[in-house]
Amino acid sequence: MKSRYLERLTELPGPVWLFGAYVVYRLWEWGFGQLMQIVSGSWWLGGGPILLYLIPVVGVALAVCVLWGFVDRSPYGLSLARWYAGLQAVMRFAALLILVFSDYDPLLHGGMEPYLRGIAGHAVWCVLWFLFLCYLERSEALKAVMPETGRNLPWWGVAVLFCLMLTGVI
Repeated sequence: MKSRYLERLTELPGPVWLFGAYVVYRLWEWGFGQLMQIVSGSWWLGGGPILLYLIPVVGVALAVCVLWGFVDRSPYGLSLARWYAGLQAVMRFAALLILVFSDYDPLLHGGMEPYLRGIAGHAVWCVLWFLFLCYLERSEALKAVMPETGRNLPWWGVAVLFCLMLTGVI
């Protein structure tokens, strides 16, 4: 009982598997957060905050679409992953610069540990996303698996991705 999707999944290189693990982790984190809101009774769908619940859903769905683009060998999958990784690296670098040049007062915020942990976290994630972007650009193994034609992503896809990153969803 072989599936063509399982065969395609096994052909993908290791860094794409790490990206898949990241997407699954984000799905689990989002789902667990929603479950805890339901259990605590703070989850309700009123008229105003419905958008606040739809934005994270779209963000999680976008990461799943990127992963599905790899598995299904979609021509947009690689382009969307490149934009995703590039924008993640830029956003992490911007957050790092904002944190470094902020007026942080250790007496008001509980010491230097949260400040240094934030700097280290943003720096590590910035480097990891940049390395993943470089891998997506230069990998011969990935080029052999993914189709060469039609890799350009429409402008609206990039606009949605950028808006979701600005809201802090992805």
